[in-house]
This record gives sequence, C-alpha cells and structure tokens, in this order.
Amino acid sequence: MGLLDKAGAASGGDKKDVKKAVAKAVPKAVAKAVAKEAPKAVAVKPAKAKAKQSKPVKAPKARPISLADDYELASPMNRRISWLVNFIVNFGVLFAAIFIAASDTGVITTILFATSGAIIIINIIFIPMKFSRNIGQFVSRTKFVRGDGTNPFFLHGILVNSTGLASLIGVIFIATQFQKLTDENNTNAIILFSMGTIFVIVWFIDRFLRNGSEMGQGLFDLMFKTYLVKYIPSEGEMATGVWARLENMGNFGDQLVKRTEDRKAKKEAEKVSKVSEESSDDEPDESN
Repeated sequence: MGLLDKAGAASGGDKKDVKKAVAKAVPKAVAKAVAKEAPKAVAVKPAKAKAKQSKPVKAPKARPISLADDYELASPMNRRISWLVNFIVNFGVLFAAIFIAASDTGVITTILFATSGAIIIINIIFIPMKFSRNIGQFVSRTKFVRGDGTNPFFLHGILVNSTGLASLIGVIFIATQFQKLTDENNTNAIILFSMGTIFVIVWFIDRFLRNGSEMGQGLFDLMFKTYLVKYIPSEGEMATGVWARLENMGNFGDQLVKRTEDRKAKKEAEKVSKVSEESSDDEPDESN
C-alpha cells in the first residue's frame, strides 16, 4: 500500500504541477495573442473629411482677335466726313463765341459759351453713351464695334470723341502758362502746362497710330479693341423721332461719298482714254 500511495501521490503531484504549468502558460499565450490583436481591434479609422464641393471654373470669354467678316471698315472718306461734321458741331458755336467775345462781353457771349459747352457735352458724352455713335458718325453712317460686333465700353466713345477737344485745351494751357513758368509761385502754371503737354502728346500718339494701322485703329481703339466700320441699321435698331432724323442725315453723307467716288472714276477714265490716244498716235502708219 505504501508504494501505491506514493505512486498515487506522485501522479497527483504531477497533475498539480501540470495544472500550474498550464495555468501559467495560458495567460502568457492569451496575453501575447491579445497584444497582437489588440492594436488591430482598438485602431479606429479616422473619419473621412467631407469633400468640399468644388465651384465650377468659369471659362474666360474669348476675346476677338480681328474684325468679323460681316463688317466692312469705314473708308477714308467716311472718316473725313465724320471728323468734319463733329468739328463743326463741337466748335462752330465756340468759335463764334470767341469771335464775338473779342469785341463784346455781354449776355450774348455768355449764352453762346454756355450753348457751346452743352453741345460739346451732348455730342461727346450723352449721345455716344446711348447709341455708341456721335453726330458725325450718324452722318457718315459709321460706328465703333468690337471684333465680335458688340458695342464697346462707353468710356471708349468718351475718350475717342474728346481727344481733339483735349488737344485744343492743351494748346491753350501751353500758350497761356508758358511765360508763367519763370515766376516764383508757379505751381499752378506747372500743373496746367504739364496737363496741356500730356493732352497734346496723347493726340499725336493717337494720330500716329491711326495713320500707321492697317485697320485704322488709334490709341484708344487698340486699348479697347474696337474698329470703325460702315454701319447698316437692322430692323430692330430703327430709330424714331429726333434720332431718326439723325439717321436720315446719313443720306447726305452717302451722296457726298458717291459724288467723290464718281469724280475719281471719271478722272481715272479720262486718264485711261488719254493714255490710249497717245499710244495710238505713237504707232506708225502701216499703210505707208
């Protein structure tokens, strides 16, 4: 019995030792497994930020490079008629007021100066703002348009129409302030003289560019990308009232252009006939 008891006790002790070993080994294995799996289970995916709605990018408007084929550039005669009419309208009353002011400074002269100023402002600012044309362009049947046929920005008409007036004012400033530049307190004289010089220089630049341009564009025409074209009113643009009378003034311009072209054609025909007669006279007579 003693041996059996010892054997039983030994086997029982082994079982206890196995249980203890298993008890110690299991927590270590579980701890390792948890340690490996824990980061995966604990890791939280960051919430995706809501994508901001991107605003649609507006495509830039295409700028016309040249004039559309539907339009015809104004002829030199159209330009001359427009310039002559605007010169008479803008400065006719002004020159009359200056001539009368040399001998009379009464009420009549004041009224003439006021009338001249009103006419200039109307023809340079108000009429171009409404119709994109001035009186001279009504008579010559011309109009400033952009390359795609749309009307230019109203500031273009004001600058183009006031270039001649500004140059005249510049000449007056230069002539009246030149002698005052040597005075001690000559700040105003320097300012007015400088302004007058700038006005005259701008006029010369505009004239130089216009004469050298194939499209007849001046300084402000190039800045605003505009062209002076022959104007043919559409059905929706027919004017009424006073503006219809201005449109009818274009008939005078058309007649003047037609007469000028007929004269040129007649002169050319006379030259051709004269040359043909001279050549026939120079040929030897074969009958002899």
